[in-house]
Amino acid sequence: MKKYLLFPALMAIAISGLSQTVVFSDDFESGAANWDIDGYWGVTDEYAYGGGFSFTDSPWDPTYTAGEVQTATMVTSVDLSAALDAEVTFYALIDLEEGFDYMYLDASDDDGAGWINIGVFNGEGMLTDWMPFTFGLGAFVGSPTVKLRFRFEPDFFVEYDGMYIDDFTITSYTTDASPPLILHDVMPLYQGALYENELTATLLDASGISSTSLWYSADGGAYSSVSGVSLGGDDYGYTIPVMDPGTWITYYFTATDAADDLNTATSPEYEIITGQYIGYDDGVIDFVNDIGNASLSGYSQAAVRITLDSFATVVSLVIQNYTDNTRPNDSILIHVWADDAGLPGADLIEPFKLFPEATLELPNKGTRVDLRPYADELEGLIGDIWIGFSSPDGAAWVSQSTPGVALRTYTEFFGTWAEYYSDFHFRAITGPYSGAPNADFTFDASGDPSVLFTDLSTNYPDSWEWDFGDGVGSSTLQNPSYTYTANGDYEVCLTAGNAIGTSTHCETVTIGSFTPPAALFTFDDSADPAISFTDLSTNAPTAWVWTFGDGGGSTVADPSHTYSTNGTFNVCLTASNLAGDDTYCTDVVIEGNAVAPVADYTYSGVGLTVNFTDISTNTPTFWGWDFGDGTSSFDQNPVHSFGNSGVFEVCLTAGNMAGTDESCKTLSVATDLEDLAAAGVVVYPNPATDQVLVNLSDWGGNATLQLYDLQGKLVLQQMMVPGTQVINLTELSSGAYRLWISSVQKTATGVLLVDN
Repeated sequence: MKKYLLFPALMAIAISGLSQTVVFSDDFESGAANWDIDGYWGVTDEYAYGGGFSFTDSPWDPTYTAGEVQTATMVTSVDLSAALDAEVTFYALIDLEEGFDYMYLDASDDDGAGWINIGVFNGEGMLTDWMPFTFGLGAFVGSPTVKLRFRFEPDFFVEYDGMYIDDFTITSYTTDASPPLILHDVMPLYQGALYENELTATLLDASGISSTSLWYSADGGAYSSVSGVSLGGDDYGYTIPVMDPGTWITYYFTATDAADDLNTATSPEYEIITGQYIGYDDGVIDFVNDIGNASLSGYSQAAVRITLDSFATVVSLVIQNYTDNTRPNDSILIHVWADDAGLPGADLIEPFKLFPEATLELPNKGTRVDLRPYADELEGLIGDIWIGFSSPDGAAWVSQSTPGVALRTYTEFFGTWAEYYSDFHFRAITGPYSGAPNADFTFDASGDPSVLFTDLSTNYPDSWEWDFGDGVGSSTLQNPSYTYTANGDYEVCLTAGNAIGTSTHCETVTIGSFTPPAALFTFDDSADPAISFTDLSTNAPTAWVWTFGDGGGSTVADPSHTYSTNGTFNVCLTASNLAGDDTYCTDVVIEGNAVAPVADYTYSGVGLTVNFTDISTNTPTFWGWDFGDGTSSFDQNPVHSFGNSGVFEVCLTAGNMAGTDESCKTLSVATDLEDLAAAGVVVYPNPATDQVLVNLSDWGGNATLQLYDLQGKLVLQQMMVPGTQVINLTELSSGAYRLWISSVQKTATGVLLVDN
């Protein structure tokens, strides 16, 4: 008869001698109405503890349904808000495939929104004697919405009769007698850590936790303890100190609540192995198989390829065996093989026997293999090795994942090794990887910008790769020197390597010896408009950028530039080197370019003879005069006599190689002053100030009066009638003006002097 499996971290308790109230009870005589069914749950009269019916996952078929999760959840929650303690009790028969199909008891304090597992059941053939179960619910008191459920999770392959439940009762108590509920996720197959082992547990109790500890034993020695540290909420952390790789550690938790009468819970014992843990399968158990000389499979040996990325010492193995009442195990012969062209080769140690640890209660329990006594043979391994076993005296069973995901499992069949289609769950545990260099270096930058580097790497590197951080320099020397070409912060990295591997170390090197230029220049304008520039910048510039102020530029040190126009130009030089740059600017005045003249002239004279004087700018070299009377001249300052009195537009065209310009003025000329009196015109006073009187008493009709300045510009014009008229002179400047009076019959001219 096989025993049931109740995961021991979830303690079963019994409470007696206290004030109690039954808050929920179901003997299943009236059916399954109290349960919300998902799957095939129901009542059956095939088995019953009291009365005629029990509750089961397979009420109609002789076996349960494979591969389908089924739940049975209380329809109505129970109110434990006033309780200080509670428990659930029931009776059960169990017939579940050993090691593969499991029934779980879960509890919720929020009406089924979240669930916590409090019981696990597994075992075959236990259908004769009803077994009583009691589980404390002290962690859930204080809640008005507590529910329980049964959760059945079978695999896809082998089915049995199932689990039968009867007389299910929840009882509340007025005194807290339940210890905390300790929940701990156990790492598979003894998996521990290389250095400190950081473990956690969830502690549930309505009154709170007053203290908690983890107790541990190394290789079967005396127990020591470490106190738990709150991680927030109900979670606590515990640290097992560093131990040698390969140490077998057994540990358990204790937790004491904060009730008036303290209650202490102790978890079951758990086991880990310290070290670097190497495994490749996904941990899922789908099937089992047997290995050995008497195996049904015909496989005489099994091996898994382990890859060591660097030198390491193998300190332990784990072989996941299997057993049940139809699959007993014989002793196994442990092997560690060298690799031989991708197959197990020669033994690295003398093979030795041990017996698998799998039991009927723990059918998939891993078998631990202590290899520390073989440290000399297994020290400093690298690359591929093979671990596994044979069973020369019979056969031993192993768990497997099908199909395999790692593709590292091999079996020997009639003397020939071949890859197996599934994964066996074998693990290797090693000490730390060693042998790869620890890169390190120092440097001397006193000769900035030249720097000397010195390798300080450990573990005997035989190759060095330097990157000097400027995108250019590198070296494979052990102790190189390097000269930088610019200021800056450079990340220098050394990668040191040997046959085991490489490591990299980086340092920042600061270069600051380079000085940027101080820009300066002079220029020679003796050949204006061609200018020669000379760089006078200090601190060794290596590049020059000139801008000449007219859109032109240059990148030579001492350029020349010819300007095409006159003017003032701001010339700038930016001198630079690898340390930086500087800019200097100054003005250059250009006057040497020929400019087209701006034509202008003055004139003077009496009567019909006029003296013309050129006052054109920009140095004209030729002149052309048009006197408006059909005659012309090419002299610079001509004298011209008009043939008669009148108004003439005189134009001067002045020119040089750059171009020409024209200036035209209107001149009035007459014979002389006595023409006024002869024509019967009286002008008084003359000189005049702000007005002058003009009498045309003997003129004989209307006339036009015009005043011209000495440049020939008309400045006043007025219609005249016979008699005396006032002419307003307030807008005129002081000076001499040509007076011109004309009508249809005659014309008279003279000079009027204005003194304002």
